Amino acid sequence: MATPIPTPTSTPVQPPQAPQPVVRASDPPPDTSIDRHRTPFEVLNERLLGSASRAVRYDWRRAKFGFGAEVGQVLELNNFVSTRVGAFVRVPFGSLLGELGVVRVFTSGTDSSDKLGLTPYRQAGRPSRFELDVNLAFPVAEGVATAAPGFFPATELVLSGVAGLRYRYYDGELSGMTFADSLRALVSPTLSAQELASLEGSRLPGMQIDGGRYGLVLGGTLDIYFQAGLVVTPRLMVSPFSWSFTSPGLGWWWELTLDLGMMIK
Repeated sequence: MATPIPTPTSTPVQPPQAPQPVVRASDPPPDTSIDRHRTPFEVLNERLLGSASRAVRYDWRRAKFGFGAEVGQVLELNNFVSTRVGAFVRVPFGSLLGELGVVRVFTSGTDSSDKLGLTPYRQAGRPSRFELDVNLAFPVAEGVATAAPGFFPATELVLSGVAGLRYRYYDGELSGMTFADSLRALVSPTLSAQELASLEGSRLPGMQIDGGRYGLVLGGTLDIYFQAGLVVTPRLMVSPFSWSFTSPGLGWWWELTLDLGMMIK
């Protein structure tokens, strides 16, 4: 009977070890100042793919400027009705969108305000006026969307936050004032006693005129861009303060606006 010959077992070959640097006690410590700026390759790759794959139906950032008209309703916490009608100009600044608007606000009374005028009580409000708006929009989300009707074209949707400064001018507020006094009044944050007296004829029954000339407004917009550059913008704004900088009276209020415009490349 033949005796089996044992087969030699193979020993796994270990990969050669990289030579380790010899650190001497006299060597300076390694420089780690740029370690906090290092970014993993997976994160860099995701950023590049996300930027390259962003769907764009209309690139509003490449537009030179835009213009249009707006109409809206001011929802003040009183019994008066205020309607806004105006025009605007928009200019992109990189990833931001600046806007300058001139608006006429028509204020009218209601049956409730007429009845309030028969009592000694008054509500803070603002008569008909002109308003100058300076707004800055910063996009927070955007993308391409298709509507349910097949014939409706794809659009670019841009959801933005908006911060703005508002300036008000009332008809006849400078009556009887000198040129120097008028200039001072136009930049003053509140209406003077003489200006309020001049607006007494414009005051609606039951109204106590709010003396604030400036206002800060915050809100959001949804810009709907069509491929040809047409843009439709529903907007919701709110005044977050119970006064216009220095003049107490009219509380915080909401504002609903619809803009229709065109962007020009």
